Amino acid sequence: MLKLFRGKKRSTVQEVTLEVLNQFNPINALTQHHKILLTAKTKIINLKKGKLITKAGSTDDLQYYLLSGKVLLKAQDGKTKVISSGSSAATHPIANLQPRRYNVFAKTSVQLLVFNRNILSDYFEQAKEVLTSQHTPQVYRPILSTTPLDTAVKAVLDHFEHDISTGRFVLPSIPEVASQIVDSLDDPDINVNKVARKVSLDPAIAIKLVSCANSPLFRGIREVTSCEDAIVRIGMKTTRDLIKVFAVRDLYQSKTPEIQKRLRAHWNVSKQVAAIAYILARLNRTVNPNEAMLGGAIHNIGVVPALLYAEQMPEVLERYQLTIDEFVNKTKTQMGVYMLRHWEWPEQLIEVVAHAENWSYQSTNQSIDMTDIVIVANAHLNIIRKFLSCPPLQEISSFSKLAIKLGLTPEKSIQILVNAKKEIQSVTSTIAFPS
Repeated sequence: MLKLFRGKKRSTVQEVTLEVLNQFNPINALTQHHKILLTAKTKIINLKKGKLITKAGSTDDLQYYLLSGKVLLKAQDGKTKVISSGSSAATHPIANLQPRRYNVFAKTSVQLLVFNRNILSDYFEQAKEVLTSQHTPQVYRPILSTTPLDTAVKAVLDHFEHDISTGRFVLPSIPEVASQIVDSLDDPDINVNKVARKVSLDPAIAIKLVSCANSPLFRGIREVTSCEDAIVRIGMKTTRDLIKVFAVRDLYQSKTPEIQKRLRAHWNVSKQVAAIAYILARLNRTVNPNEAMLGGAIHNIGVVPALLYAEQMPEVLERYQLTIDEFVNKTKTQMGVYMLRHWEWPEQLIEVVAHAENWSYQSTNQSIDMTDIVIVANAHLNIIRKFLSCPPLQEISSFSKLAIKLGLTPEKSIQILVNAKKEIQSVTSTIAFPS
């Protein structure tokens, strides 16, 4: 939530202050000096409902942030999205890619901050020069962190955000067709035929869905050969979750052998956590098993931007004497959260990425949620495979919640997973890379 609006009814802003600027990414990563300069170069505009803010296909030097109200983004293919002030999406620029991908309208009366992107780029470049010359990090406002960050890691994350804002490093993105299919599946009026037509635009996705429908995880009496039949068997919600899993899996790719080896090793961990989460969710029955599988699959997603950044910007790591593995292990949470927010994925999944290795995690409610399931799945894998040290299961808050509901002990919990070995293998083989 933007601090600006806590406890208020969409109050309007009269002037641009540091408090206002600090609500927005990546503006909040600038030095204090540059933010002070920026306050004098930022405009506030008020628009009435229905007014066009930007036009699809246009290019300009402006960058917009939503202060109050709601905006409607409409793509040329008719796909729409609404952003409300105070949401996580509103902390990022609106329809910022050039040329613009959306027509953006004021869905209600709105107030916007408007920046000149060339000025922003200059300020980020100047801030980088200051950082480099002084060999000390600028004040860093963490994207989201549950553990303290050391000086070198803060400095590299400053570079990371700067390189994204200036276009030197491009975050990995979900393929457009997969993104469109996932968005369409959120439409309550969508039907199997419409989804199948969208899936047919990407034969690789169609083949994966048919293969899944015939896998031990979903296999029926007869083999299915069409995309429509596969979706009927799997179900619409599961289709959405599986497409997300496959889209994420396919990001674990690099042409550099050293980086590719690390990416595949991390995906092997993620798919096992996904499989264990599936089994635990099925036992618990408060979290959809397929959604838990997705949560497990993306819990470690931050290793992708971290490794690709290390691959493309090795000089940044060298400057601060960080090895690749040290850098990845210390930044994957921040980078994963940053990327999912950039994708505008649900907060429920962002919460999973933020806390997957937070053994003392306490959710805001007493019920077991997806983050609890993924934390316990991650802990089980760490214990079974001895990947890293984690507390005994009975000392992990999320495990205690499951234990109370299911009458589990650490021994019983491990035995349940041993007994479910074949089912775990079915899940991992379903979402594994093709051999």
